[in-house]
Amino acid sequence: MLLLPRHPVLSAPALPSSPSPSLAPSRFRPIPCTDSRTSASTTASADETSASTAASAGAFSVEDYLVTRCNLYPNVAARVAPELSAIKSPSKPDAVLAFLASALELSPPLIAVAVARDPTILTCSVPRTLAPRADELRALGFTTFQMGLLVARCGAAVFRSRELISRVQFWLPYLRGRVDKLVAALKVNPGLLSADLRTVRPTIALLQEEGTLTDDDVGWFAISYCSKLLIAGPDEVDAVLARADEFGVPRKMRAFKDAIIAAFSATPERLAWKAAFFRDELGWTEAQVKTAAAKMPTLLTVSAERLRRNWEFLTTEVGMDAERVANFPALLRYDLEGRLVPRFQVMRVLQARRLWRGRDFNNIAAITEEEFVAKFIRPFLVKVPNLAKVYEAAVVRKEAQ
Repeated sequence: MLLLPRHPVLSAPALPSSPSPSLAPSRFRPIPCTDSRTSASTTASADETSASTAASAGAFSVEDYLVTRCNLYPNVAARVAPELSAIKSPSKPDAVLAFLASALELSPPLIAVAVARDPTILTCSVPRTLAPRADELRALGFTTFQMGLLVARCGAAVFRSRELISRVQFWLPYLRGRVDKLVAALKVNPGLLSADLRTVRPTIALLQEEGTLTDDDVGWFAISYCSKLLIAGPDEVDAVLARADEFGVPRKMRAFKDAIIAAFSATPERLAWKAAFFRDELGWTEAQVKTAAAKMPTLLTVSAERLRRNWEFLTTEVGMDAERVANFPALLRYDLEGRLVPRFQVMRVLQARRLWRGRDFNNIAAITEEEFVAKFIRPFLVKVPNLAKVYEAAVVRKEAQ
C-alpha cells in the first residue's frame, strides 16, 4: 500500500466573534411608555410649582422685616405684625427707618423701641407727616437730639400726633419757654404731651385758684413727681386739696403749695404713720407735730432714717430740744454729713476762739453755701488759718462715703 502523504484537514475559516444580541450595550435609555394625559398633568404640576416658588421668593413678609430691619425680637414681631398687614413692600418702612436714623438721629435700639411701642409709624408718610412735624418742632426751638428724646420717651405715636404742637405750645410758657426743661419733664412724666388739654386746663386753673400756684409753680410741678397731678381729673385734684387742708395751712398762704405736694406724694395712711413716728419714737407732743407740719408739710414725706439721724445729732451734739426743732423743721430735712455736721464744726471752732457768740444753729444751717462761706469762713481766715481746711475736710468725708 502506497503511503500517501497526509494533508492537513482544511477547516473553515473562523468567523469573528460577536457578542450576543441580548448582551450588546445600547446607546439609548429605554423610554417608559406613558399615557398622554398623564404626561400633560405632570407638566402642568411642574409649571405651577415653579410659579409658586417664584411668587414666594418675591413676597414681602412684615414679620421678617420687623426682625431683620427693625431689630425686634421674633415674639414681639409676631405680636405687632398684624397691625401692619396693609404693608405690601418695604419702600415706605425703609423711608421711615431712614428718617428716624438720619433726621432724628435715633440709634438702632431706640428705633426698635419706637417701632415696638407704635408699629404703625412704619405706615406714615415721611414727606407728608414726619418731616413737617420735625420742621414744626425745630421752629419751636427743638434740636435734633431733643426731638429724638421726645420720640424715645413719649413714643412715635405722640411725635406724629396732630395735637403735638399745640400741647408743646401749651406747656412751654409754664417752663419759661425752655425746651430743655420740657424734655426733662418728659423723663419724669411722658404723659404730659399725650394728655387731653380739655382736662389739663381746668385742673391747672383749679390749682392756681385754690392752691395759689403761680405759673412758675406749675412749671416746677411739671418737672417733679407732682406733674401727674397736673394731668389728673378735677375729682382727684379736689381730693388732694382736701387732704392738704388737714395740715392746717390756709390755702392763700405760699406754704399751702408744700401741703399740696405732701398730700399728693403720700397716702393718708402714710402721713398718719409718719405723724405717729414723731410722737412715739421722737417723743414729740401732738402740738409739736402740728406745728412742724404746718410750717413744712413736706416734712412728713422725709424718710424715717433721715429724721432719726438728724434728730439724734440736733439733740445730742447741738443741744436743741423738740420745741426748738419743731419751729425749724427744715433742720430735719437737711443733709446731715454734707451740711449740718461741717457747719457745726466751724461754729464750734469759732466759739472756742470767741470769734462768734451766736447760739442759733438753725440760722447757720439755713443759709446757702455761698452765704455760709462769705460770713463764717472768709472773715476769720486771718485768725484761724485752718478754718477752711476744717470745713473742707468735713465735706470731703461726706463725698468719700
